[in-house]
Amino acid sequence: MANSTKLAYIRWKDAVAEEASDAGVQPPQARLVELQEIGFLLDENDEAVVIGMELTDETDVKPGRWRLHIPKVSIQEMRVTELVRVFARTRRRG
Repeated sequence: MANSTKLAYIRWKDAVAEEASDAGVQPPQARLVELQEIGFLLDENDEAVVIGMELTDETDVKPGRWRLHIPKVSIQEMRVTELVRVFARTRRRG
């Protein structure tokens, strides 16, 4: 992996899907659900962030078999850090 590989934690709001038959006698209520995602930061622009579950150094393989595109207007919190900082080696004291 490249030294600039970044991990992203994103807390965001998204739509809720429900079956009409599951609603019972309760009237429909408009709402969103808050989600938390962690993944490799694959791309970012003014409108969206793309995270994936995996990366490879193989140039003929596209990054991330699973990719999630999150609209920036839905993001409540986003933290990005270098992968090497998350799993930094610690020195043993002896």
